[in-house]
Amino acid sequence: MERIKVGAVFVNFRRPDLLLQAVNSLETTHQWRLFVIDNATLKLPSLAAAWNRGIEAAVAWGAGRILVSNDDVLFHLCTIDHLVERAVLKDYGFLCPTDVGSEHGAAGLASLPTPVSGEEGFTPAYFEDTDYNLRLGLAGRPGMTTTYAPFFHYGGASGGPPPGSVDRNRRRFIEKWKDTVPWAEAFARTGGLMSDGG
Repeated sequence: MERIKVGAVFVNFRRPDLLLQAVNSLETTHQWRLFVIDNATLKLPSLAAAWNRGIEAAVAWGAGRILVSNDDVLFHLCTIDHLVERAVLKDYGFLCPTDVGSEHGAAGLASLPTPVSGEEGFTPAYFEDTDYNLRLGLAGRPGMTTTYAPFFHYGGASGGPPPGSVDRNRRRFIEKWKDTVPWAEAFARTGGLMSDGG
């Protein structure tokens, strides 16, 4: 496969220790550049706002594909190359690797969304990824999950959701899309991601 430019976007929120581990686990044969958005310093209103800043910087750099990741993940040696290969082969707009944490733990060994600005009203987080996925799908760039690219997600590194934020953002997502897609409520339950079988 031809080498392409991969922008690696990480949003960090007071966990430089985890960010360092995540970045050190990145392996790829492609040319890549790191874009870190420090949301503790910038105080952006939402995770989607931070993603958008990182994606904008990666696009300005000329990235052909962009990895958008949490800072509390570890990547397998093959994850990035497999994500790029699958995304290019199938022309996916949004591709999620498989979290092996629940089955194998960290020892058992992260989103290549096409740049599309995300709605920043899902505060502080939750459902911004579902919103990205639906908008990409409506634009003809479907999102999928793949077992072809494993990673480990510690989870909860940001301290968990503020009370009520998950339900509030679920309702926001459904209200936003209910007149456009009659299946918005079902989409909200699943995140709209299906497996591409590999």
